Amino acid sequence: MTESVNSSAAIPQAEENRDITPEQTEIFIPVKYNKQIMNLDVAKAGELAQKGLKFESICEDFEELKKMALQKGKSVSEFIAELKTQNYNTKKQQLTEKCGGDGALAEHILELEDNKGSEIRGFEELKEKFPKFKTLDSLPESVLENAKLKGSLLLDEYLRYKLNEEIAVRNNISKQNSAKNSSVGSQLTKRGIDNPETAEFLKGLWNK
Repeated sequence: MTESVNSSAAIPQAEENRDITPEQTEIFIPVKYNKQIMNLDVAKAGELAQKGLKFESICEDFEELKKMALQKGKSVSEFIAELKTQNYNTKKQQLTEKCGGDGALAEHILELEDNKGSEIRGFEELKEKFPKFKTLDSLPESVLENAKLKGSLLLDEYLRYKLNEEIAVRNNISKQNSAKNSSVGSQLTKRGIDNPETAEFLKGLWNK
């Protein structure tokens, strides 16, 4: 008799708590940048987190680069531009000598090398499958970066990007559901409901 009273008393509590934790259809993560708060979706937050981790792996090299630039009274960008110019001139001089003094031919060879290193393949193929992308700039930056680094097709990298995005969303939803179920179990324990069948019944009401 006591058990049935406890069950009926717990049901309104479970229904009442349903309004406290509404289901979220879209997840946003607040990030502070330049003294402003931006709400990023899971995919964008993951992309920025990946860039942050990449920077951590090279931060010591970057600090060393800053010291070298300061020693010459330049910014990092100016110092890098100077190094690139010096490297270009050295390679051009070497190629000019190999081409019998033909500087124009040496410049043409260097231009071909630069284009080869920055080539992005398969944009037309990707547009056939995803017509919403009209230009390369409309693609996620991580997709373009991976395609350049690995020399892979844009369609392959975009499909990988979408898969990672879907996995991230599923993981977040799973964590939310686990937290919600844990909260329900805690509430049932506090109310002294030890009957497993009653507890499962109330959990079912919560999840409807």
